[in-house]
Amino acid sequence: MASKSFIIGDAGGTSTQWRVVKNGEIQQFETIGFNAYTHNFHDLKGSIQETFGKEIESNVPTFFYAAGVDTDEQRAEVTESLEDIFGAYVEVENDLIGVARSLCGKEEGNVCILGTGSNACYYDGLSVNKVSASLGYVLGDEGSGAYMGKKLMMGVFRGYFSEEIISEFQEEFGLTSHDVIQRIYHEPRPNHFLASFSRFIGQRKSHPEIYGLISDSFQEFFNSFFFKEERTHLPFYFSGSIAYHYSDILRQVASDKGYSIKTIAQSPIAGLVLYHQQYE
Repeated sequence: MASKSFIIGDAGGTSTQWRVVKNGEIQQFETIGFNAYTHNFHDLKGSIQETFGKEIESNVPTFFYAAGVDTDEQRAEVTESLEDIFGAYVEVENDLIGVARSLCGKEEGNVCILGTGSNACYYDGLSVNKVSASLGYVLGDEGSGAYMGKKLMMGVFRGYFSEEIISEFQEEFGLTSHDVIQRIYHEPRPNHFLASFSRFIGQRKSHPEIYGLISDSFQEFFNSFFFKEERTHLPFYFSGSIAYHYSDILRQVASDKGYSIKTIAQSPIAGLVLYHQQYE
């Protein structure tokens, strides 16, 4: 059987991972991130053209997964832009479907994303059903990098944390509460700014106060998205940098609630290549 040729893009809040599959070989590219609610696709388009250059494959089907692609209007807008770039069939879906296809294949389960933002759904093996609204970094995104960054800011500037943590924060970043507010309200990508403090958090995750911040954030994720507990007997599948780097704490919180986590992946891109090789 002839090898399939296709392009896959998986867009997160920080970056977009691309795989070009042709004649049994796979090329890797990375461009800026994209969320249909918070990013301008024009910026991503420019990044694609700059990064791919002459490597852009025309007349090869493209499968693109991104956060915020929740309406027909959003899907049509992104599809049209990608068709203009790649000049072939384009399928655009939200990132939850991408993670579901990557980690579950055709099996059912609870699919979750914990990266810059957070989201979750039930996957029946074909389609996804939201279990609760994500609401974005201002109103929701529990358990995400942006959420933990927000909790860190509150602990530092309201004095909830010990002098040890506050001093280490100021030594590394030298920020005032005014600086943070200015950055969040008057500069682009405030959710990315908040999530950028994950490295500081991760380096201190064994500290009781920081461990508590991470653990509480995951508790709030489960409580916010799975409060109905209709299908929590099914396995959980996680993707995203936060889930991956704090997997030990995430598994402990899930276990304490009686939930079973089957897979935690840093990115869905490898699984998506396998999915489209097998099923498309």
